[in-house]
Amino acid sequence: MSSSRPAPTSTFIGADQLPSGSALDFWRWAYGDILDDDVKGAFSEWMVHRLLCVPSERRASWANSDVITPEGVRIEVKSTAYWQSWKLLDEFGHPEAIPKHQINLDDKKIRFQGLKARDSTAVPDPTNEKNFKSHLYVFVFQNNEDPTTWNAFDLKQWEFYLLPASTLVEFGWQSISLATLRKKFKRMNADEFSREGRAAIKEAASGLASA
Repeated sequence: MSSSRPAPTSTFIGADQLPSGSALDFWRWAYGDILDDDVKGAFSEWMVHRLLCVPSERRASWANSDVITPEGVRIEVKSTAYWQSWKLLDEFGHPEAIPKHQINLDDKKIRFQGLKARDSTAVPDPTNEKNFKSHLYVFVFQNNEDPTTWNAFDLKQWEFYLLPASTLVEFGWQSISLATLRKKFKRMNADEFSREGRAAIKEAASGLASA
C-alpha cells in the first residue's frame, strides 16, 4: 500500500505528455482550506491525537473510532465552527464580496450530530443497530467569529469538551448542542484538555484492563 501514500514530491508518470503537479500540490488543492467542513473534521481528529499524545501513522476514515489508543481506549471526535468556507466563497473558490450567509451565533442551533453510529467494520447486517462505539467523546468548537483572522492552528481559538460515553447513554443523546455543552460541562482550553484528556484515557484504560 506504500504507493497509495506518495511522497510530497511525487509527480505524474506513465504517459508521454505528463501534466504538472506534485502530491503536495494535490494536498493543497483538495485539503488546503481547513475551513471546509470535511477538512476541518479531519484536522480536528489530528489535533486531538497531538494534544492527547496518541500515536497514529495515518487517518483511517472507516474506523469505528477517530482515535484508538495503544491500550484500546476509543475516542470519538466531533467538531464544528462558526464559519464554513461555503458561506464565504463562490463556486470557483473566490471570496464573495458579501457573504451569502451570516454567522450563526446562536449556540442552541449549533449542534454536534451522529453520536450514535453502526459498526463500520462489520459484515453488512440489517440488525446492525446504531450505538455509542467509543469510550470517550470529544467535542471541539472553533469559536473565532472573524473569518479574516480564523486560524485552525491557533489553539486559543478552540474550546474543548470531554464526555464519557456513559453520560451520553444516561441522557439518551444522539446529538448535542453547543449551548448544552457550555451549560452542563466544563469548557476547556487546549492545555486543560490535554491534561484532563490524558487522565481520562488512563482511567478508561485501567477499566478495560480490569474488565
